[in-house]
Amino acid sequence: YSHLYRGVYPFLYPEKKPDFNESDWQTDVDGRLIWGIKQAIQLGVLRKDDQVVCVQGWRGGKGHTNTIRVVPASDDLGLTEG
Repeated sequence: YSHLYRGVYPFLYPEKKPDFNESDWQTDVDGRLIWGIKQAIQLGVLRKDDQVVCVQGWRGGKGHTNTIRVVPASDDLGLTEG
């Protein structure tokens, strides 16, 4: 019921969790955010370039959530210069 009260929409990410000894944590997080934003745009929950508040941790697991980012609903999260 979260989405009814707080504007939170759950999406199930279809990819397997990577081994973070072999892949970069932040790259995986950014990929998940981009995927979720694309899904939300397709469903009409977001429009391109809307502002999205993202909450994440500095590493995986419980108790590490310490970062809030506000990013545009775009294919690159506004990370590339253009």
